[in-house]
Formats: sequence, structure tokens, C-alpha cells
Amino acid sequence: MDIQKTVSGKKSVLVISGRLDANSSGHLDDTINSLIREGIYDVELDLGQVVYLSSLGIRVLVMQYKNLSKIGGSLNLSTMSDPVKEVLRMVGMADMFQRKQEKVTAPEPAAPKGIVEEGFRFEKETSGQGKMVLTVHGEPELAGKSDYTSADNLVITGGRKTFALGLGAIGTGFDDCKSRYGEFLALGDAVTYMPADQSTIPDYALSSGKYIPEINALFAIRAEGEFGDRIIFEPAGGSLSITLHTLVDVLFRITGYKKFTLLMAAESDGLIGMRLRKSPVNDPTLLELPGLADNLFFTTEPAYSRMLTVSFGYFEKGNPAPPKWLRSLNHGSDTAGHLHTAVFPYQPLRKTKPDYHEIIRSLFGDSEVHDILHLLNDTREINGLGDSRFKNGICWIGQIE
Repeated sequence: MDIQKTVSGKKSVLVISGRLDANSSGHLDDTINSLIREGIYDVELDLGQVVYLSSLGIRVLVMQYKNLSKIGGSLNLSTMSDPVKEVLRMVGMADMFQRKQEKVTAPEPAAPKGIVEEGFRFEKETSGQGKMVLTVHGEPELAGKSDYTSADNLVITGGRKTFALGLGAIGTGFDDCKSRYGEFLALGDAVTYMPADQSTIPDYALSSGKYIPEINALFAIRAEGEFGDRIIFEPAGGSLSITLHTLVDVLFRITGYKKFTLLMAAESDGLIGMRLRKSPVNDPTLLELPGLADNLFFTTEPAYSRMLTVSFGYFEKGNPAPPKWLRSLNHGSDTAGHLHTAVFPYQPLRKTKPDYHEIIRSLFGDSEVHDILHLLNDTREINGLGDSRFKNGICWIGQIE
């Protein structure tokens, strides 16, 4: 398959020839995703020279049609060969791709909005109503001793105003969960965790009807309330990324807060983090050599670049003695925090009035969780990996009372 690309303003035309099948559909998917990353949301496909269209090729067309619709863009087929027309007719999608896709085009601003710091543009919107109440349950240092018992288990019920992170598991109590406790996130309508039982497959639960998901937590940082600030960040020019500790410091300067919770949906440029491979119950040698490498997973290089992440965490600034469940974000920094991140396949984010409930429900309903990490800044002098980096995204900030 060959793709010829032309770009005019915010619109691109892709002329495709050859076979659009299992071997080539990924190339088309990557090409459209790269256009979206460049801010081009209107894509026209000329399939007049495509001799074969497979089911996987159709899947890419449908998924990109939906992705671009979500962010106010469009995907249209301007020309179709007879084989393409016949296949789309047989699967009942000919009308969908032949009619002009309805879309809402945001007006072009007269000048760039927001402020520029650290090479990134930050655009802030404040509701004036966002306050959150923070509670902490359990003792994080007990994980190193694997000394948790049933008395440490707390059931956290989700809900649209409940966000949390920590060590937990989905199940029916301590005895059911004791072999699976791992890093978790509660994100309003969804809870997700990485079972620390060598499965390496995250599990999740999503609210539906009267069902509200729950998580059994040994240690948890929980916030309840409303996010009051929404801040969109993106490179001010060029292909850049920003470290987590730099991003958080900018958010402190923009908001003026001393303590806040952060919910973030962002494209990763490499994550540095860890997670448990073995539950912190009934194993006093959990974090001792020689079994440490088997019981604890560390990223050996920046991981999950160009994927979509959803993170939740809590941060403090200027506290000379931060709580023991927080760690400094950088060597010599007066900013401390704790952040967990769920990793998903890349998809574009709507930047016009983005709603975090909608994003979370869409990801857990239509996508899959690849991993859950506790992000860390590896500041070792010789072989340290540094900090996690992000290319662009949306932050929701909750001021802590």
C-alpha cells in the first residue's frame, strides 16, 4: 500500500493505492494519528486506487471516523474503487462513509490563548466551585514489610465525585483479595488495578445503572469533591515534551495553590515508574534481596511512549516535612507528591470543553488498560532514567481545603 499525503491548513487529503489489509492498515492508522497530533482534524481519503479492503482495514476506518468525530473533526471518503464500494455495501457501511460527516468546527482564535512557560502553552479555565476533601487510609510503609492484615482493608465505593489511588484489589474482602493487592486508581465512574499475582493484566469495573464499583484498599489517598480548574497544555512550538515535575511546578504557579489533586489525561513521551509483582501480604522478605527483582517491577527505560495516559495524584509545595506517603518530585525540590497512571492505546482528546467523566467512560468502555504504574523520578547519578514526560494533555485541578 502507498499513501500520498497533502496538507492544506487544517485539512489533509490521503491518496491510497494498493491493498488495505492486515499488513497495511496499521500504516494508515499511524498516518492519521500523526495528523491528529499535528492538529489536523479534517481528513479526506481517496480510495479510488485501492484494490482490496479487509475487515481490519474497515476497522481502522470506523475507529478513526469515531475518533475524529469525538474531537470535532471529520473523516470522509471522497473516492472509492469498485472493490471498496462493494465491501462497504456488503457490511452495511456504504451510506455512513458516502454522506458528509457532520461536525462542529471550533472558531479559529485570533491569537494564541493562555500563557507560555517551559516551552509549553497553558490555557486555564476556572469554575470557581472546585473544592476537595482529602483523606488518607493505611500505612504505606507496611508494604515493604508485607505486614498488612484484614484490619487494614477498607472498602472504597466509587462515584462521580470520588477519586483515589493506592494499593488495592477488586473483590469481596481481604481473604478474597490478599493474593492480588496492587496499584489501583479510582476515577469517578471507574476503578482499575493491577493484580500483583504475576498476571500482568489490569482489571477494572465501570459503573452502570445502579451498580457502583468498589475497591478493597490497604493504603489509599482519597479525594472527594469537584475539580475547580481545567488546564490544557501543549507545545508552544516544535515537537517537545515536558517532565512531570516541571509540569506540576507550572501548575502550582498557575493556580497559586499550596495543595491540590490532579486528574490528567495526556499523551505520554515515556513513563518512569514501578508496581508490585507480589501482594504485600504475608511475605516479610517482599522487598529484600535476592527476590526483590521478582517481586517489584521497575521500568528499565522510558515506557509507553505515544500512548494515552489517565493519571490521578496529590501534590504539596513548600512543606519542609511532607507526609511519609509523599515523595519529592525532584532532587532538592520543595514539591512532593504521589501519582498513579493508567496506560491506554493512543487516541485523540477533545480539546473543546473536554469532560473527564466522558473521557473516562469512553476509555474503559471502548478501549483497554495496558498497565498501571506508580510514577517515580529516577534521580540516580550514573544510570538514573529521569522523570516521566508528556507531550500534551488536559489537567483538572482540585484545591484541597
